[in-house]
Amino acid sequence: MDVQQLVSEFLASEHGAQAVQALGAQGVSAPDAEQLLGHATEAVQAHAEDAGAGLMGDHAGKSFFAGLAAGLVRGDGFFKSIVDGGEGVMTGRVAEALAARAGLDPATASSIAAAATPYVIGFLKQRFG
Repeated sequence: MDVQQLVSEFLASEHGAQAVQALGAQGVSAPDAEQLLGHATEAVQAHAEDAGAGLMGDHAGKSFFAGLAAGLVRGDGFFKSIVDGGEGVMTGRVAEALAARAGLDPATASSIAAAATPYVIGFLKQRFG
C-alpha cells in the first residue's frame, strides 16, 4: 500500500482524530499534529516492512524492556506485558523518526511518540487485523 494513502486514511479515521486531540492536549496545533502523525504512521509502516534491516532500531531493546516492565508492574501478566514491550519498540521507532524527520529534540520526540503511537497501532490493527 502507498504510504501517503495510508497516512491519509489514518488521519481521516477516528484513531487519527483522537491522536490529533491527544497531541493538541500537549499544546501541538492541529496542522503540526497532522504532520507529526504522518511521520509517525510512516515510521510504523516502514518498521513493519523493514523486518530484516534493524527490526528493533537503535534503542529498541531498552524500549521493549521498559514496556515489558511497565506491564508487569501493572499486573498485566507476562503475555500482555510482551505486547506492551512490542508497543514500546514501536514508540521508540516513532520517536527516532520524529527526531530525524521533524527535527524534534529527543525529549519532545519521545513525548509526542508516546501520545501518538497507540493510535497509529490501533488504526493499523483495525485496518489490517
